[in-house]
Amino acid sequence: MRLTVIVAVVVLVIGLFALIRAQRINQASIERDGLSRFRDAFRGRYPELLLSQVYAYLAERHGAVGPHYIVNPNDILEQEYGLIDLDLEDAVLVIADRAGARLPRANELDELKVKVRSVDDLLRYLEPFFRPEVVKG
Repeated sequence: MRLTVIVAVVVLVIGLFALIRAQRINQASIERDGLSRFRDAFRGRYPELLLSQVYAYLAERHGAVGPHYIVNPNDILEQEYGLIDLDLEDAVLVIADRAGARLPRANELDELKVKVRSVDDLLRYLEPFFRPEVVKG
């Protein structure tokens, strides 16, 4: 009887270790997946530097630490990330500055309120500032 209990406990402990290991492997896969999915959704439409900077900013804004956070093209910036008005302007300036892209001028920032609602809109707005001829070298 004791041997059966000991074997059952050992099997349970080994099962728990296997479960924990599987969860860690799954989390690592998810972490690689978020940024990859974001890049794949826009590949060829926008520069890689722009994609990685926007993704990093939005993930940070939402409190995500690694590249596992899912950012969708149709996410509404106001609803998902609380980005409206001055916060949206700050986001644009931070993203461009981190990448070494040309910073938008005041009159260009005025267009944000009219043109930018979703993640795709944000990428479309920022793309001209990330063109090779305007990125600081």
